[in-house]
Order: sequence, then structure tokens, then C-alpha cells
Amino acid sequence: MKWGIIIPIIIYLIAMFLVGAYFHRYLKDRRGTFQESFFVGDRSLGPVVLVLTMLASSVSAGTFIGAPGLAYDVGFGWVLAVMGQATAGICMLGILGKKFAIIARKIKAVTMTDLFFARYRSRAVVIGTALGIVIFIGAYMVAQFAGGALIVQSVTGLPYQAGILIFAGGVVGYTAYGGFRAVAITDAIQGIVMILGGVLLWIGFMATTGGFSAVMDQLATQQPELLTLPGPGNITPTVLFSYFLLFGIAAIGLPHAANRGMTYRDSRTMHQAVMMSAIVMVLFTFFFATLGPAMRVIYPNIESSDLVLPRFIVDTFPGWLAGIVLAAPLSAVMSTVSSMLLVASGAVVKDIYLNYVNPEASDRRISSLSYVATLVIGVAVMLVALTPPDYVQFVVVFALGGLQSMFVAPTVFGLFWKRATKWGAIASMYLGLVSYLVLEIFFPDLFGDIVNLVPALTLSIVAMVVVSLLTPKPSQDIIRLFWGKSVPSDRQEVTLQR
Repeated sequence: MKWGIIIPIIIYLIAMFLVGAYFHRYLKDRRGTFQESFFVGDRSLGPVVLVLTMLASSVSAGTFIGAPGLAYDVGFGWVLAVMGQATAGICMLGILGKKFAIIARKIKAVTMTDLFFARYRSRAVVIGTALGIVIFIGAYMVAQFAGGALIVQSVTGLPYQAGILIFAGGVVGYTAYGGFRAVAITDAIQGIVMILGGVLLWIGFMATTGGFSAVMDQLATQQPELLTLPGPGNITPTVLFSYFLLFGIAAIGLPHAANRGMTYRDSRTMHQAVMMSAIVMVLFTFFFATLGPAMRVIYPNIESSDLVLPRFIVDTFPGWLAGIVLAAPLSAVMSTVSSMLLVASGAVVKDIYLNYVNPEASDRRISSLSYVATLVIGVAVMLVALTPPDYVQFVVVFALGGLQSMFVAPTVFGLFWKRATKWGAIASMYLGLVSYLVLEIFFPDLFGDIVNLVPALTLSIVAMVVVSLLTPKPSQDIIRLFWGKSVPSDRQEVTLQR
């Protein structure tokens, strides 16, 4: 047991739980409703916290563990493939941003499903949304728990399963206890820790290897295929397009990330966050993925490529400093899981229970169920994650593709096309879900280099447009709600909830 490394990480985990405990007290003394406080932080985030919480919820085990690990095996082609992630913040805030926030405030929405129900007035859409979230957010959290467990394993030498229990206990605890405001503040802290850890990691890399150029020269001599396209991973132009769509533009269909569009304070905050997020995401995506191929010079035959960065950190830095640097990838994983736990618990409590089981539930009842649902979902995902995946990054890709296949078309067309109908949304959502799962399970290589998101999303968009044009137009009250200037009355809000 490397206690010099473990102690700083334990202190860090305790600090995050204390933040959750503090904001649990805040939830008791809040001015607004429990739902707005727990799920969207009273819509009060400023630009710095907004960018950091977007960064922390988007940058995950895939960025710190999966991307370097896969790039270690297939070369710089994968670095180019994941660079689409740099545009995620711009797409989420720049495309959805203002419209998303305006409508959310009008109808007091706290989840993406609230928006879907207000726009399409369909139980089938709500149920489909909850189904997609359970399947794909669950899969995404499995990847994050696996990444966190691998970090714990690399530091402590404990078995992977023990790492799952240690990591999951901390992150599920502070999320269930403190709600979104705790998540936002811990995300901001974790974003700072990620930046600090990234800087220290690169300083250690440069000091150990004699510089990036020297490493590239050795790599060009020993394994030149890692520096060229398509390389060992067969990263062709169609692959690059597919992943640019997956990691970048289609990020607007991710419920846990799009939810940030409901939380910022004002338009100025959103505009500042768009510019800041672009810079921060470029730095994070490029600098961490690039270390993957470079590690081939230091560790030519590592047992698990997903462990290459944690192994380098443990071998390079003194104990206490290694603990601080390892807190960066641990922060990324924790923050992503916490965001997803809130989305998943929101789907159960807000979207299913409150809409269809008990619409008259009291604020106290909702608060109790929210704590329990967050805890139960976290434990369930932890149990699934006890069996480690071969590549963390592949699980991330599967989950992202599924969410985007279902939610991109209903979100974008619902906000910006008046002619979109509930039948179009139903066809789009379910066809996206079914086609994606069929392709992934039975025909994973049917379209060659193109990831299955592309054909599934194409079918989803076509279904939205064609079915919407063939079915009756939305009612005028929906048009006024989404494109008019009036604010709905209390009676209308109750109707929307049901």
C-alpha cells in the first residue's frame, strides 16, 4: 500500500463529501423548490463555475484513461479522432444555449424530459427518454466506475473490485446527499484540480523524457506506424468524421451535458462560457490524448493500456505529489458520474414518478425519493461495473452513440422547427434507439469505418422530418409557449407536469 499517494486522495474524497454535506444543509434552507435546487442549482451558475462544471461533466474517464489508453495502442490517429470533443461546449451552449434556457425557465423545467413533454405532450416520448437514460447513462456510468477503480487499483494494488467499492462509495455519497449545487461546486473544484494535475503531469513528462521532440524521434524510429494515418487503428477520413460527430456536434443530445443549459444565470454568462469552454476543451482533449502514443517509448509492453497514465504518475512523482496528480483523472471520473446520477435519478423521480405515479407529491416526498433514487441507481451501476470492460473508451463510445441517436433530433427540431410533432418525435426516438442497438449487437461492422451513430442518427432525423410532415401540426398553445413571449400560468404548468 502506497500510503504517501493514498492519503492525499483520501483527504480529497473526504473534502468532496463535506461539500455535499454543506449543500445538503443548503437544500433544507433553500428559497426555491427542492426540484430546482437539487437538479439545476436554482439556475444561478456564473461563467467560471458553468465552464468548469461543463468541463468536469464532459471530461471523464474517456479523456484521462480511455483516450490515452487507446491512443497508446493505435497511435496519433486516435488523438485526431477525439479532438471533436473540443467543440462540445460550443455546440451545447452555442446551439441550444439561449433557447434551451428561456423555455426551461418558462415552464420551470429541471430535466430534458420536462422540455420534451412540454413540446410534444406525449407519454411515449417521456417513457422513451427515461428508457434511453436508464440504458445508456447506465452504460456510461459503468465506464466511469471502471476508470475510477483502475486508478484506485494502480495506486493501492488492491483488486479491481475493491477499487469499485471504494470509488463508488465516495461519489455516490456526496451526489445523493448534496444534489446539483454540490455537484456544480465539486465540479468547479475538480475542474481546477484537473487543470493543476494536467500541468504537473506534463511537467513530469518533459522532465523525465527530455522533451516531446525527443520522444517523437524515438517513436518515429521504433514504431513509425503510430505517427501516420490510418495507422494501426485504421483511422480513415470517414472514421474521423464519425468521431467528430460523436464527440462534438452530437453532444447536444447528451442529457447530462445539455442540462447545463438550464443552470446558467443570464445571457452574458452563457456567451462568456462559450468562449472559455472552447479554449479549455482544446487544451484538455489534445494534451491528454497525446500522452498515449508517447508512453510507448517509456512502457513498450504495458499489461493494460488503460493503466498507462496512472502507472506513469506513480512511477514519476513523489508519493504526496503523485496523489495530487492522480486526483485529476479521479476528479474527471467523479464529476461525470455525479452529473449522470442526477440525470438518472431525475428520470425516475421527476419524469416517471411525479408525472404518472403521484403528480400531487409534496416537496418533502420528492426530496426523499430523490435521495433514495440517486443512491439506488449508483449502487446498481456499481454492481454491474464489478466486471471490468476491455477498453473503457469503447464503453464510452457505445453510451454516447446511444444517447445521441435518441435525443439529438427531438431536441434540435423541437426547439427550432415549429412543424415538429409528437408522432415525429416518437418515431425519431424509438427508431434511433432500436436501430442503434440492432447495429451494435448484431451488425457492429455493417458500415465499415463509420460508427453506428451515423446511420442510426440519420434514420432518426429522417423519421422526425417525414413523420412530422405527415401528421397534424402542433397545437397553437405549444407554438405560443415555445415561440411566444408569454409566460404560462400556474394552471398551464400543472397541465404540463401531468
